[in-house]
Amino acid sequence: MSSVYDNYLKEHNFSLRLEQWAKQYKNKKVILYGCGLLFDKIVELYDIKNKLNIVAVCDVKYEKNKPDTYLGFKTIKPSDLSKTDYDVLIFTVFDHLTCLNYLNTFDFFHENKEFRYINEMSLKGKFISFILKAKTAAKYLAFTKNPFKTAKYFFSCNNIEFNSKLNYQKVLKRLRKKKDKIKVIFIVESNQKWGWQSVYDELKKDSRFELLLVTLPLTTRFKDKIYPQKEDIEFFSQRNMPIIDGYDYKNEICIDLKELGADIIFYTHPWFVDVHKIPPSITSEYALTCAVSYGFNLVESKCWGTTTPKNFCSNLWTMFAESKWHKPFYENGTNLKNKDILFVTGYPKMDAYNLPVNPEFEKIWKDENHTKPRIIYAPHHSIERDGGFGMSNFVEQAQFFLDFAKNHPQYEFLIKPHPVLKSKCEATGFMTGEEYENYIEQWRELPNGNAYTLGNYYDVFKTSDILITDSSSFLGEYFVSGKPIVLLESKSRMPFNDFGLELRKGMYKPQKVEEIENILEEIFEHGNDSLKETRDKIIKKQFILPEGGVAKRITDYLRKQLRL
Repeated sequence: MSSVYDNYLKEHNFSLRLEQWAKQYKNKKVILYGCGLLFDKIVELYDIKNKLNIVAVCDVKYEKNKPDTYLGFKTIKPSDLSKTDYDVLIFTVFDHLTCLNYLNTFDFFHENKEFRYINEMSLKGKFISFILKAKTAAKYLAFTKNPFKTAKYFFSCNNIEFNSKLNYQKVLKRLRKKKDKIKVIFIVESNQKWGWQSVYDELKKDSRFELLLVTLPLTTRFKDKIYPQKEDIEFFSQRNMPIIDGYDYKNEICIDLKELGADIIFYTHPWFVDVHKIPPSITSEYALTCAVSYGFNLVESKCWGTTTPKNFCSNLWTMFAESKWHKPFYENGTNLKNKDILFVTGYPKMDAYNLPVNPEFEKIWKDENHTKPRIIYAPHHSIERDGGFGMSNFVEQAQFFLDFAKNHPQYEFLIKPHPVLKSKCEATGFMTGEEYENYIEQWRELPNGNAYTLGNYYDVFKTSDILITDSSSFLGEYFVSGKPIVLLESKSRMPFNDFGLELRKGMYKPQKVEEIENILEEIFEHGNDSLKETRDKIIKKQFILPEGGVAKRITDYLRKQLRL
């Protein structure tokens, strides 16, 4: 079974391109940039080692942790490129522009160097692409009888996106006639990032829908042969939600969602769907596809402009946006203008604030009677400083907050780490896996402390009194509670977008961590939450919090489109 990487290389005539490069650069020194899954597939399928004089391979991850070799090739750091003797740099990645921008941060020297890319397109290729899109336009017009949208999509979509549009029209026609239950599949990568609970609950009320969760490993874990699906199955099974393991271990491929009878697919995020062979461009052939950002976007994240999320979002049937402000954010970031994909609904995770607190979550706090102020400490995972979000202060502050909790028995503490923090600690060498678990265990052993590492964290929010974090999404998700937030900033932090800057006005921002003690004392001992009114005004102005819930908006939209 060919993967998305096989197909990508075939679509871009990589075999022919490699032969051309072999002749053109016969006596040239070549460096390959990008050592991910696409590079792995190139090495596996093509005799690149004997075709080119490859002096080294390079990747952003080598800036922090560089092995001597990778797949038999010498490795170098991106920051060392300017000091390396080479003639040609070939990008073995999907998105070479993002890589170039990153390399330029190192005063990347490229005079008299040649850059080549896998997705270079010749005039002949462009002409063929135009003809294919024209044929798709003719099919779309014949099927929909809608010349306006045909013209609109012809100029705004590429051929793959246009073909997805045609697929969705065919799926809609089929589903509108379907007499059996409509099968809705939710893709789960980890229970900690699960964001569709309210939508699931709303659809469950309607007997015309059949619901199923399918858990799959995250790409990096998938590659390293680490499979966390058992945890997800246990988590959701305890909540009486039907769930299956979606990975075929014997054949090392993912199960076919079409064989499961999928009519509608809800994705968690775009970051692993290609390797699992379930991108919307493929699943659109038999199902309607939906997505919402698994995190509430508050930063000027350029990652939404990279190839993976662009290809993912632009082939969706519908993407639900957190706010009116986020609609142009995604339109510009993922090139969704004039594609009729975005629908502003609000953020479905926040529906949890409309539900009563599960009494079991009171037991997470050791002071179950809530006689002390309850503090959440939520460190982000981005402890690496190069090529990431740069938000986390965990390396500098991990011990401080543990000691702070020990020395302040008048408060209750709970650490809620990002689910990726442990692997980042291991990858950067800050902590081993055992050291990280020991650190978390120290929080659990505190008489006034505990740790929570699962999903369904909104009940943790609702039973707390304040959040201390260097994260991003949590800032937006917690902000709606109206409770105070202490933002731990850093010089390396990715800048806030305009929405995030507005929310930042309602957060306490200590210049030094030692100031946190005074902030807590002012709020809880003197009863002076000076930013309360500011937060209330921002909540009312910026957030979409419909009375019936965001899930109701989403499910009503589905019913309307399906004519139920």
